[in-house]
Amino acid sequence: MPNKNYVKGRNKEYKICKELKEDGYEIAQRTAGSHSPIDIFAIHRVTRSIVFVQAKPDNYSEKKTQAIYDELNYLNGDDWKVKFMVI
Repeated sequence: MPNKNYVKGRNKEYKICKELKEDGYEIAQRTAGSHSPIDIFAIHRVTRSIVFVQAKPDNYSEKKTQAIYDELNYLNGDDWKVKFMVI
């Protein structure tokens, strides 16, 4: 059985995916097991927006949260090109 923290984190990710879908995101998917800085990605067809989420515990410090924003800020902006492939 997975440990308590894993289960708690997984449940939070499922909740975030559900909320994103309720907000109109057609795709909201966990990247379980990827060990990447992105826990969830979501795509909204109408607004043509893509969201990347890093889920952290509710008691995560503001300092650590800011460090993640600083490190991954390059993901924000309008200068990314997106390509879809079926391989």
